[in-house]
Amino acid sequence: MRKVSILAVLLYVTSASFAQTSDAEADAMINLLGVQKREAVSKLVYVATKDSATFWKIYDEYMVANKATAKIRMRLYESTAQAYGNMNAKTADSLATAYFSNRNDQEKSLQTYYNKLKASVNAVTAFEFYQAEVYLLTQIRASIMQQVPTYGEIHRAVKAKQGN
Repeated sequence: MRKVSILAVLLYVTSASFAQTSDAEADAMINLLGVQKREAVSKLVYVATKDSATFWKIYDEYMVANKATAKIRMRLYESTAQAYGNMNAKTADSLATAYFSNRNDQEKSLQTYYNKLKASVNAVTAFEFYQAEVYLLTQIRASIMQQVPTYGEIHRAVKAKQGN
């Protein structure tokens, strides 16, 4: 899981390094993340030799299908960081709504590809896929969130600085 942690840090540092990530940069980061996630999934999901080609074909389809969701999530992180300087109720609500939508899209995709794997391989392997993806997504998100201060922390620090 050391690679997953490194992956999460890389994703955070890379996305934080650019004020506005271009589509080409976002694609490059998502492709790198995809390669590293695929390696992690290969260690977390047992796939019988007879099912390997089918599993990885469907997994690759899943990764392609989720590129847009990943790009949106990256843009959300950027938008959130940019909004810290002028946060208001409308901006906060818009960001929260976008995060909910992004997470719902990810969950729908997981369910779609769980069902594809269940039908093409078996339910046990499909469940292992689901567990691995949720685990990796949770690890990546947690790593990013641990390194990025919340708006409340920023707000408190600004207020404390103004008080001095």
